Parts: sequence; structure tokens; C-alpha cells
Amino acid sequence: MKIINKIGLLCFYVMAGGICVHILGTEALAGEEPGNWRKTWDLVMLWINFGILAFVVVKFGRLPIMNFLNGRRDELGREIKQAEQEKEKITAKIKETFTILDESEIHFADMKQKIIDQGEKKKQNIMEDARQQSRIMIESSKQKVESQLIQAKNNFKAEMIDAAIALATEKLPNQITDEDNLRFADNYLSETLKG
Repeated sequence: MKIINKIGLLCFYVMAGGICVHILGTEALAGEEPGNWRKTWDLVMLWINFGILAFVVVKFGRLPIMNFLNGRRDELGREIKQAEQEKEKITAKIKETFTILDESEIHFADMKQKIIDQGEKKKQNIMEDARQQSRIMIESSKQKVESQLIQAKNNFKAEMIDAAIALATEKLPNQITDEDNLRFADNYLSETLKG
């Protein structure tokens, strides 16, 4: 393909050079003292040379030039198709990226809402557990206080009884007489005989 391109380019330059020489240099190539026949001769030779050059270009340069132009057209067509395919791929990727971005935003919003809902549920559960635990602790404290009160009352009663017995044992022996003892014994015997 490169050889054909070089041949086509060479033919183009030869043809362009020949046309320039024939068109621009006709007066310079003619003799110094041209006669009437010389102008006609130069014009005829100009056209013959141009015909030969055109024939050579058409005969030998037509296929390389056509191949060059066709090859260039095909190459440009492939490049355009390739660029269009790349453009379509990039457009599809951009659309896919936007779709993924939209989906991720929706997913992110859903996840955020789920996390908030879970946090609220956990908060409610923690608060309910705390209430339950505080109720249990209050009930336990009430029971401890009641048992301590009962125990304190019992301890107080026991201390009072002990103090009363101690006081009675201290004062009663001096207060009880022999008559009181006989009366206690009679009451005791009468109670036991009844029962």
C-alpha cells in the first residue's frame, strides 16, 4: 500500500511539474528570434507534450492514483467507523455510569433509612430494657427496704423485749412478795387443771 502511495504521489508531482513547465515556460523555451512557424510549432509541441504527459499519467498513473485515493478513502472510512464505535462504547459507559450512580443514590437513601429505622428500634429496645431494669431494681429495692424494715422492727421488738425482761428481772424480784408467788402458783395450777 505504501509503494502504491509513493508511485501515485510521484506521478502527481511529475504531472504537476510538466503542466507548470508547459503553461508557464512556453516563451522561455522558444528560440530568440521566433518566426511565424515557430509559434505554431511551439504550440503544436506544447499540445503533443501535454497529450503524451496526459497519456502517460492516465496509462500508468491512473491505477496507482485511484488505488491511492480508494485506499485513503477506505482507511478514512475505517477510522470513522472505529471512532463511531468508540463513541458508542463511551456513550454506553456514560449511560451505564449514570444508571449505576442513580441506583447507588437510591440504594444509599434506602440504606440510610434502614440504618435510621434500626437505630430507632434499637433506641426503643434500649429504653424499654432500661425501664424494665429500673422497675426490677425499684421492686428489688422495695423488697430490700421492706425486709430491712421488718428485720429492724423484729430487732427493735427483740431489743425491747430483752430490755423489758432485763428491767423486769431487775425490778420484779424486789417487788414480788410471797403472796404474789402463792397467787401465781394458784393461777398456774388452776389453769393446768382446767386444760
